[in-house]
Amino acid sequence: MKSLKYKLIVLMIVSSIFTLSSQEETDNRFEHKIIAGFNIGATAPTSIPAEIRSIDAWWPQFTPQLGYNVAYKLNQKWGLGSGISLDYKGMGTRATVKYIYTSIVIEDGSNDALEGYFVGKNETVVKLAYATIPLYATFNINQSWQLRAGGYASYLFSGKFSGTASDGYIRVNEPTGEKVEITKASFDFNDKLRNFDFGLILGAERKINDRFGIYSNLNWGLTSIFPSDFRAIDFNMYNIYLTIGLTYKL
Repeated sequence: MKSLKYKLIVLMIVSSIFTLSSQEETDNRFEHKIIAGFNIGATAPTSIPAEIRSIDAWWPQFTPQLGYNVAYKLNQKWGLGSGISLDYKGMGTRATVKYIYTSIVIEDGSNDALEGYFVGKNETVVKLAYATIPLYATFNINQSWQLRAGGYASYLFSGKFSGTASDGYIRVNEPTGEKVEITKASFDFNDKLRNFDFGLILGAERKINDRFGIYSNLNWGLTSIFPSDFRAIDFNMYNIYLTIGLTYKL
């Protein structure tokens, strides 16, 4: 009886060691990181429409990225990654446009709202804040370099798309409609922004030491920031941004 008791105790100990070892092996397959960086790029059409005659200026907004990533190692080379991050994307532009369809409010005290084809100067400021969940595959070239490719889904929790139209005129409703001179007018399409953004990720990470690394991702939106039935901007605009930052392994 005592021998059986000892055998059971030994069996339990061996079983516990095996379970802990298996758990440790599984845990070692996961890698947890904090990421912090900046998004640099533009919310723009994939090709310049004929209505935009020239881009006269461009400037970035304060567009940080802060998040958490987790990767699962399938083997020494391949893995899967995901996580969650706060992504701020945005920019400012100044352009010369001709017969671009839009909706504006005249700033002369009358606050008249006009819709039609505008010719003149346009200034636009875009500020977008997303909660983003990526899903991607990883490939380790060597101990220092890792490549990644996949996609992302983002939810817009704060958005601004506004600006001014000046030094020109608007043809109301039609290209040959009533001509109204515009000294300065404004537009605000904040409440027209689409709530979701979906796109592709292509990037790389360089390991600095056991804790820190640097990363860069190209995030290419596949969904226009405005719904297809929105006419005040008569072409699709996509989030196309390069993210550069640091990683910290937990």
